[in-house]
Parts: sequence; C-alpha cells; structure tokens
Amino acid sequence: VAADPHFVDASTNPAQLSETLVGAQVDMYFIYDVWMYETNMFSGGMASVGQLRYTQSLRQVYREGGQAGGLTGGTRDRRGPAVGYYAFLQQALASSKKAQERILAGEFETVTDPSGSAEYARVSVYRGFELIWISDFYCEFVLNGAGPVITSAQGYALAKTNFNAALAAAGASAADKSAARAGLARVERLLGNDATAASHAAQVAADFKYEATYSQNTFTQTNHVWFRTWGFGEHTVATGFQGLKLDDGTTVDPRTATTTNPVPPRGDHSAVFAPNKVPSGASPLIITSGVEMQFIVAESLISSNADSAVALLNTIRTARGVTETIGSLSGNALRDKLIEERRRTLFLEGTLMGDTRLYKTKYSVDKFHTSIPQGLTVGSMTCRLVPQREIDNIPGLVYTSS
Repeated sequence: VAADPHFVDASTNPAQLSETLVGAQVDMYFIYDVWMYETNMFSGGMASVGQLRYTQSLRQVYREGGQAGGLTGGTRDRRGPAVGYYAFLQQALASSKKAQERILAGEFETVTDPSGSAEYARVSVYRGFELIWISDFYCEFVLNGAGPVITSAQGYALAKTNFNAALAAAGASAADKSAARAGLARVERLLGNDATAASHAAQVAADFKYEATYSQNTFTQTNHVWFRTWGFGEHTVATGFQGLKLDDGTTVDPRTATTTNPVPPRGDHSAVFAPNKVPSGASPLIITSGVEMQFIVAESLISSNADSAVALLNTIRTARGVTETIGSLSGNALRDKLIEERRRTLFLEGTLMGDTRLYKTKYSVDKFHTSIPQGLTVGSMTCRLVPQREIDNIPGLVYTSS
C-alpha cells in the first residue's frame, strides 16, 4: 500500500514559522464556528428542527458522547456534523501553546526577539480567546490532557496572562494589540472587574473588528453556522431570537433578521429560521469588536451616568443600521435594555454563552432557554463539566460529582 502522500512526520520535518502560524490560526478559526453553534444550542441562540443533534439544548449533566469524541465525524472529514467540539477546542489550545513554546525556544532564526515578536503576540491572542471560549462553556476543564481541573475564573485569568503577553510584545501589530486589549476588557468584565474592563475597552477603536474567516472552497473551510441553517436545514435560530421587533414596536430588528426555510427543514418540529447575519458559507464571524467594547463602557456607566450609557447604546444602534433611538432610561430599566440590546447586536459574535452565565450570577437575570422544539425537559445546567474521557484518562483527577 502506497504511503499516504498527505502525511508528514513532524519529528523529522518540523513545521517552519509560517506553517506554524497558519496552523494555529486555522485551528482557531475551525473551532470558532463549531463552538458558536454548540454554545448557542446550549444558551438559547440556536435549536435543532428535528430529532438529531438537539441534546446540547437540554442543558443537562452530560459527560459522554460527541463533546469529547474524536475528530472525525461519520464518513465526512474532520469538520463533519458529528465532530467532537471539546476535542477540537483542545486541539486549538494545544496548537497555540505549541507555537508559543517553539517561538520562545528560539526554533525560528528569523525571530530575533521571541517574547517581543509579532509572531508571539499573534499566537498569544489566539490562545487568549481560546481560553475564553473553553471557560465560557465549561465550569471545569483540564488543559494538555492533565490535571488539575481548572475553573472558568481560572481560565479567564490564564486568558488575561496571554493577552498581557501580546500587549507587552514590542513587535505586536496594531490589530493584535487591539484584539488583546479587547480580550482583556472581556475577561475583566466576566471576572466582575467592571472599571478595569471599561478602561481597556475605551482604548479600542469603535470600528475595530477581529474576525475568523471561512470560504466555500471545500466543506472543511465552510462556515458551519451557515451550513447548519442555510446549507443543510437541520438547525434554526432559536425562538428567543426569532421575529424580534425594535422596542416592542412593528419594525423588524435588522440585527436579528432571519430568512425562513432557505432549504427544506430536516425535521418537523420547527421551520428553519436562518440568520441573515451569516448569509454565506464564506461569511466571517466576528470574534470581538469595537462595538462590544462600547457595550462594556456603557454597562459600566449604568449607575454613574445613565445619560451617557443611553447615548452609547444609540451610537451602537446607528452603527448597526438601526435609526430608531432609545429615550431616557435609568436603573434596572436601563440595565435590562442594555442586556437586550447587547444580546441582539452581538448575536453570533461569540458573547452569548459568557453573557448568559454572567447575567444570572451578577444581576439574577436568567436568559437561559427553558424549552426546545422537541418538547423534552430542559435542565438547569449553566455550563458543561469535565468530559468522561478526560476523567477516564487522567488518574486521580478531582472534579465535581454532579
């Protein structure tokens, strides 16, 4: 049997600098759309229309199955519909860590200042966001296939370390510095440090975007949020984001607009409501943005300067194509309006999972879904637990028993 022409022995032919950077970037992008779909299923942004791939929406204690499965989905490639999202996320984390280690070890002769290099800053930004994503979704997890169990708060702290490393790198690009600053603002907010979060957020330009990109060259490269809805019709934007109107009026909110049944639904529990925000398999997905940063600043002003907070919300509306403005609000009414504005504006921009958990603990505002089209009982879990495969493979691992 002829040797596989795609196989490269990494021990005798290690990846060079450009290959290492591209590999880390691809692993990051290729988990983001899968993570987006999975976390939206869990936090109420998406739902299955039939009897397949709906269990994520049940919000129950679940350590088995696809979340920790291998990287192959059925007869498809590594990005098939049954891909193990936890394994894929761990692969991205391993890829960015390996890139950091190789750069710091001086393996690339063109990198003369490893810790201060643009390359080190870039992969540190990748790893920072990957740590946010796993910490948003998992109450507890491990890294590198070993203990100890890490909590969400500890994961956010690790993300901070990586973002700070990127900012400290003298050679970091302006875009990577903005992304690192935005990442710091997000984790500080999630950790409850609102003033520090706002300080970082205020330094990010309002028009900044940090995106994951996709293409329709192959199925592997296709944006899988699009594939699930527009392309295959097995999933839909969930009820809580369907048919939303501006300010409880009659005008359709353009930020969450959908197209009904662009393909026939593959199930009979719901029609397919496909997000107009992701109209193509080549549509990029925003990882973070200046708009997210404006929300962080506005949230920090709720108690101290309500008028400025409302003004920022209206600025964000204008930037995202909404001409109607919000009138004077304060106190809990302003807080609730900001929550709703943020949910709509940043829908499918990577914040729903972390936000929904945060609102429940910080404000006692529960935005988790309680029903699904399949009519089954929805549990009360707000995050995932260490997968059984990790428990089985790591002797003496201490984890929650629930």
